Amino acid sequence: MTETTRRTVMGLIAGTAVATVVPVNGTRAKPVPVDDLAGPWTGGGEIACGGGRLRYVTLGPTSGPAIGEPLVLLPKLGGWIADWRLAAPYLAAHRQVIAFDLPGHGGSVMAGPPPAIMTVPECTAMILAALDEIGVTRCAMAGNSLGGIIAIVGAACWPERVSKLIIVSSSLIGPMSRDAIAEQDRGITAAGAAAASGGPQPPTDEQNRLFATMDPRVTVEQGLSRAKAGPWLRACERGVGRVGVTDYLPRVCAPTLLINADRGRYAKYAAVGLKLIPNARAVVITGAGSFVHQEKPMGTAAAMTGFLDG
Repeated sequence: MTETTRRTVMGLIAGTAVATVVPVNGTRAKPVPVDDLAGPWTGGGEIACGGGRLRYVTLGPTSGPAIGEPLVLLPKLGGWIADWRLAAPYLAAHRQVIAFDLPGHGGSVMAGPPPAIMTVPECTAMILAALDEIGVTRCAMAGNSLGGIIAIVGAACWPERVSKLIIVSSSLIGPMSRDAIAEQDRGITAAGAAAASGGPQPPTDEQNRLFATMDPRVTVEQGLSRAKAGPWLRACERGVGRVGVTDYLPRVCAPTLLINADRGRYAKYAAVGLKLIPNARAVVITGAGSFVHQEKPMGTAAAMTGFLDG
């Protein structure tokens, strides 16, 4: 890794935090077919909490002289545990890794239909309650997209529970009004009707611009995981709009690492995090899109372990 100042990378925010650019060379993991979703996990189960059951999996040692605190991995909006399957073996060398399916996502099944808005604090409380059930009172937390926002709320509201925080390609935005969310709903409904009339559609130019996913397998898998989430996808997305995560950022006490790619819309949020989080630094993974832990798992894991062990 090469070090450069945050001013060089961000061009806007001055301060003491630094950004690290992680080169692509030497960081490619062995390609894994999209249909190989089982992952390397060696443990796990389901935990009843908050009106549903959360699925989790584990990997890595739980004891020993060099074992660090557990690392909790949270997937993206519309994602699932398998999002982390390629990075997990690198992350689990010196600590236990615990990955969750978010409420209503993957194998985490809720008892009833989704509410109009599934709030981020509700999701966070469910994850922490599940960790209580398996005896984890303090851990590092890492999340992508919605998972990152859940981890932020956890670190801000329960600082004694989160030792270090890693935010991977997450939208760090202020709160949206209910009227703005309703307008967004109308646009999504119209777009869905148009797509349904023409059958399955490839990613649009707008989607490619927003997410800049460089690996088509990731796009295919994302379609599978979003279909699995079904109506919970939009309920949780409305929760992201309402939470106003920027209000939580100044309350984060834990050392924080912001991981983004050099492409896609999430890259701009590194500057927001560096400005508002008291103890933050940033990493840029080059040659990747918004889901860097899936596209460049070895390079992403190297940045994460360097931060966790540092």
